[in-house]
Amino acid sequence: MPTEIGGYFGLELPWHGELYPDALKLQSGRAAIRAALESAAITQVLLPAYVCDSVIKAVTDSGAKAVFYCLDESRYPKDLPATFPKHSALLYVNYFGLCAKNIAKLRTVIPACRLIIDNSQALFATHQGELATIYSPRKFVGVPDGGLLIHSASLKFKMPDVEDSASIERMRPLIVRMAYSARQGYSDFKKIPLSLQDTTPLLMSRLTQRLLKSIPWTEIAQRRRKNFLLMSKELDGINGMHWELDAADVPMCYPLTLPGEKVDQIRDQLTARNIFIPIYWQDALPRITPNSIETILTNHTLFIPIDQRMESNQVKMLSDLLLKMAS
Repeated sequence: MPTEIGGYFGLELPWHGELYPDALKLQSGRAAIRAALESAAITQVLLPAYVCDSVIKAVTDSGAKAVFYCLDESRYPKDLPATFPKHSALLYVNYFGLCAKNIAKLRTVIPACRLIIDNSQALFATHQGELATIYSPRKFVGVPDGGLLIHSASLKFKMPDVEDSASIERMRPLIVRMAYSARQGYSDFKKIPLSLQDTTPLLMSRLTQRLLKSIPWTEIAQRRRKNFLLMSKELDGINGMHWELDAADVPMCYPLTLPGEKVDQIRDQLTARNIFIPIYWQDALPRITPNSIETILTNHTLFIPIDQRMESNQVKMLSDLLLKMAS
């Protein structure tokens, strides 16, 4: 399309460049998973039971069989197989952007050509030569959709011919939040995952690509790490699970594990104060066992925001509030 000159003005967006210029740009993280599996002719994927159903759907949509593994107390896979058949792979989730050490360990025991890293919750964790690394930027920044795929040189991938055309509709909750509030945009926000259920790979929309070039990536990474460390300093003493911020980690949130029924009570109290806490992932409950690390993460953990929108005084206010509620 020729460059347009004149006419009405569009949004005035800054230009910060791309986080991963060489990544393949698709409409969603789940589409990126499917694309990687189909390109590599993978027929069986070993993946964690503690994972979103959309990941499983991407696996099965590719034609591969999903086989589940459990996690140990450090969120590392239990009972890894000694060998991997030619057309199989292991998918590991970089949980909450806090599992760099586990991934480094996996790279020493699993051939790179058999390893897929799902960095949907770890946008700033870099690709290190494995078969494929998947990213979902909308979990970290205000974009309507989009998935990034970085793959090994051995993986031959043909980009789709069709561009995603639904990004404008998915922009609505982002605009409503800016114009009104998150509460008023939430019903539209919940429709976004439904609109991305079809995992057939599409080109990322030009709208999403441009939005992703307007984001100050370095500042965001620094702020998230700073806020996590502040929250950790205040809340580690009551946290039932230990999380270590590695030098390579840029976290999505601060996971706070608490005993008993307090989690649901606190989440409701926070929501009443316009502090919104997600749940990861109740759709995994049929696959996991009681009293497991997966059940603790699902039922007894609050995923506390520490993102780039929060100033230090807000982190302190929230940590003080959580200490009071948990006492």
